[in-house]
Amino acid sequence: MKIRTKIIVSTAAIVSISLLVSSFITYTYVARIIREQSVRDNQTKLAQISSSITRVQERLAKTAEIIIVDPGINGKMVPNESLTNEQQYFRKYDVQQMLQRFRALNSSLLNIMIVRPDGEIFSNNIGYESYFREYLTEDWIRPFFHHAEPAVYSVPHKLQYSNGTYSVISYVSPYLNMQDTGETKPYFLILESRLDEFERIFENSSKDFAWLRLLNGQDQTIYDSRAMGSAMKEVPSTARMIPMEDVSMLAGWRQEAYISEEQLYEKIRPILLFYLLIGMASLAFILLVMLPSMIRITKPIIVMTRAMRRLSAGELNTAVTIRSGDEMELLGNGFNRMAKDLQIWMESAMREQELKRSIQINLLLSEINPHFLYNTLNTVIYLSQSEKNKDVITITKALIDILQDTIKTGEDAYFTTVRAEADIITKYAAIQQYRYPNRFRLQWSFGEGTMECIIPRMIIQPIVENALFHGVFANEDIGIIQIEISLVGEELQIVIQDNGCGMSGEKMSTLFTKSRSSDLSNQTKGIGLANIMERIEFHYGPPYGVELASTLGQGTTVVLRLPIQM
Repeated sequence: MKIRTKIIVSTAAIVSISLLVSSFITYTYVARIIREQSVRDNQTKLAQISSSITRVQERLAKTAEIIIVDPGINGKMVPNESLTNEQQYFRKYDVQQMLQRFRALNSSLLNIMIVRPDGEIFSNNIGYESYFREYLTEDWIRPFFHHAEPAVYSVPHKLQYSNGTYSVISYVSPYLNMQDTGETKPYFLILESRLDEFERIFENSSKDFAWLRLLNGQDQTIYDSRAMGSAMKEVPSTARMIPMEDVSMLAGWRQEAYISEEQLYEKIRPILLFYLLIGMASLAFILLVMLPSMIRITKPIIVMTRAMRRLSAGELNTAVTIRSGDEMELLGNGFNRMAKDLQIWMESAMREQELKRSIQINLLLSEINPHFLYNTLNTVIYLSQSEKNKDVITITKALIDILQDTIKTGEDAYFTTVRAEADIITKYAAIQQYRYPNRFRLQWSFGEGTMECIIPRMIIQPIVENALFHGVFANEDIGIIQIEISLVGEELQIVIQDNGCGMSGEKMSTLFTKSRSSDLSNQTKGIGLANIMERIEFHYGPPYGVELASTLGQGTTVVLRLPIQM
């Protein structure tokens, strides 16, 4: 049976039970209307709470603004060393009286305090200076002094007042006293408002919510109905909750409220119970009829989807088995053929790429510059004519060893030990010493445990050759080529440094873009820095590679970073 036929049959079954589903639709529709209406009502109550809180905030902000711009208050707080102690006392008393008038206009205010930059405290309550100094070292106030930000509210804290201890929230506003023209640091105005002023706002509306919280702009809790033990209805912890939020208040304050769906529906539950029972019966019937059919229809699709994910993740041997007798079975067979063809193609492409890379490296490692052979043989003839037979033997043996190194096969054609590579470079340097006597010195430094490390073959010699012909020989002084091999962390680090003529930044940038240098007429092998870097990346990948540093007239340093292999 084709999948189209299956869909038609399934659709007919759904249509045949549509009348039974109508009761469920009715229930859903009614429940949605009631839920939305209840949520709107509670959102309105939440907005009313926010409006009341905003009025309290506005009163505090307005009081702060008036005090900040009041020239009488701010003028009497300006330090004046010429005044006597008595005069300073009466100035402070005048400030206290003026602040007391603001305190009388707002019943929620317990204390108004201004802290001068030198630490002097002015308040509407005289006689609390020692307490206020200790009070201003508490944890809640420290961030305000360290980071003088625009006016913000503190977290709730305790304040000792004349007739007891109160929970308060502080409105802290740093400002520059325009009367104190010589002071660049801010004054701090602190308005202490009773926390129960906010709690009273929540009392009348808290019973409509399962949970109410008031947070400040730093997401710190100012009011929590559960922590305050308000007269809310007890809601089971497993009850479904509808979250609500109001952010219309000042200073980034926001309300988080939760209402219980059980609480919303408890009044209408008897009315809607009948519809709910019909809906549940209809749902059960639909599941019994449709679920097995849908599983059978969608199972091949799920199988194909999983197979496609495995294939996209690189599992090219992925195959599916679908025996549905419809188009899905044809798709499954086509997928298997596609995956098989893709696997064959990828294996072929990888073999071809590996072969190309192998051929490229072999060509690089097997190419001997004719100029090097020509000049070396001329040197041998010259030494023979001069009857320097021992030197002839030495240079000929060194040349033979170098030639033998170029015709290695198998794994030895690509890798060697540090010891073997150093031996070849030493023999190459010996040949060049005969051609250019007293022109350069080669210095080695081997770190502990480096001699038997495995490295790519012919990876140091081309750099030494470049140092000779394009660095050391360009100067008249004796050149020094230092090769330091050490273990640095998890890496084998090879540093080749010369004191030659160096190179410019523009010249350095071209070295990494050339696969082989066209102007190195006397090289043993035409392998440039770009090819050395390509070989390192091919064998090891990032983060290994080549680093180059050079200063014109001072020399060049090349650093090879390789993994440690034994």
